[in-house]
Amino acid sequence: MTAQDFEARIVAWAGAQSDVEALVQIGSRVQPGAQIDSWSDWDYQLIVRTPAKYHNRDWPAQIAPCWSAHFERTERAVTKLSAVFADGWEADFVLLSAWQMKLVCFAMRHPQAQGWFPGALRRGICNFRLIAGPGHRVVLGGSAWEQRYAALSGPWPTPGFVADDFQRHTAAFWRHAVWVAKKILRGELRAAMRWSQVELRNHVYVLLAEEARLAGREPRPEARKAEKWLDERRLNQTAISTSLDQRSLARALLAELTLFEEVCRSVAESRGFAQQDYSAVAAWLRAELAKLTG
Repeated sequence: MTAQDFEARIVAWAGAQSDVEALVQIGSRVQPGAQIDSWSDWDYQLIVRTPAKYHNRDWPAQIAPCWSAHFERTERAVTKLSAVFADGWEADFVLLSAWQMKLVCFAMRHPQAQGWFPGALRRGICNFRLIAGPGHRVVLGGSAWEQRYAALSGPWPTPGFVADDFQRHTAAFWRHAVWVAKKILRGELRAAMRWSQVELRNHVYVLLAEEARLAGREPRPEARKAEKWLDERRLNQTAISTSLDQRSLARALLAELTLFEEVCRSVAESRGFAQQDYSAVAAWLRAELAKLTG
């Protein structure tokens, strides 16, 4: 099954479903300037009248032999089914209600009225623009959905990184840093490694993205394409290697602390944010970790 065969199967399957109003391709394969290779997956917004009908893992097998399929509720509050098909082809389908998407597209045409929109609608618009704005292609749905998606090209205020975001991420980082350090000191090395990668890195990359944005670059969320938007210094600092031993994990956490402190200062100074004093917890962490690193 070639890439063209796989894509044709997706389109044919969607076209045969009576309640599919539109199939819209998003992601790197339709983003101008994106680098596509044999590892690139397919990303679609599947716009249907009855999303609950697709809340199962059976239907991907109607497209092609399916090796694996699972659901997840994304951080943007949408349901996504991700499937791995024969020959390793991957596709993500974001399941969207047709009436909700019609409302979102209609509301986008009236930015002057956004103050009257409920918060859920404003968040939905911002998330929609973040995901589909960089590039999309209406595969099925015709001119009606093409016109709706054309609203993405209109003006809409982008919510910025505000002081509350800064304070929330910095407080969370230091709290989780203490937790990771205690796991290292206690010898719970796998828990320490997992929590470091899952939690600490998230807060670090949020601030790294804001720093890059302030420098005029275009960061992607969740560290995607970070090799392209981090500067050389941050690339070197984020190349933190570790292994399942206390000394290695302690050194990695110390490097993470230094990086985070630097990025916090950079963002705070550029944006004029007040910095809460975390020097006491930083000093305690360094003293405890030094017992392992020598």
